[in-house]
Amino acid sequence: MKSVITRDEERFLREHFRYFTEAHAQEPVYEYIEAEELLTREGMEKLLNHLHIYMESESFLTTGSLLGKRFGYYAVTVPIVLMTVFDKFPDVSPENAAYVRIDENPKWFPKYRLKNKEVTVPEGDRREWIEENLRQLFRNHLTPQFFHIHRTTRISKKVLWESVAVYLFWLYERKLPEWYDGEELEELRKDFHFIVDEMDGEPFGEKKNPLTYFKSQPVLESGARERKCCCLSYRLHEESTFCKVCPHLKRMNELNR
Repeated sequence: MKSVITRDEERFLREHFRYFTEAHAQEPVYEYIEAEELLTREGMEKLLNHLHIYMESESFLTTGSLLGKRFGYYAVTVPIVLMTVFDKFPDVSPENAAYVRIDENPKWFPKYRLKNKEVTVPEGDRREWIEENLRQLFRNHLTPQFFHIHRTTRISKKVLWESVAVYLFWLYERKLPEWYDGEELEELRKDFHFIVDEMDGEPFGEKKNPLTYFKSQPVLESGARERKCCCLSYRLHEESTFCKVCPHLKRMNELNR
């Protein structure tokens, strides 16, 4: 059954995540990137080369890793949030998505735009509905992006997929408890367990689900999950530091004791 993203739902996504709405229409557009363009190696190379200069990166591996972080964030905070919180799933085909930069943040944080606001809603078996839509999200959108980032920069796919896992942990373990608790929260978290524990590797282009590898990561004092693989953000340039969940921080603290 077809439905649409309502204005209230768009407002929620805009206020809590980097989602582009008509409220941003009066802002200057510094960059507009069609997701479809990133399905080719040429298109991804063009974006990576641009970001390498824009972020003043000294490491092409880090440029690729940070771009993978951005794509992981958008995948979790728009389609997956809509799925879990509102029981809706948008059209995530690359032809329907774009990245719109309306500020000059040197770390490059564009907004995620959906052109067509139509969504599907579960009819009958919700699990089948979730699986069908998640397979499309990963198989047709995120996996091709990661393939071209990996092929162009040689950044490890484990690093790229862990960036998705980190945002999944953040959403289900830290963000949702801001709005839900008790049985309602546990019901919502069933989606997380399905994504990490029950999906097979096919939509990820792997033999096994790559997200499962990170589910046992320790919880830090902040409540965040420690990364297993360093995202290399500390190597961006001379002024860069370790991210807050970097595995190197723990080792450095142990050495300084």
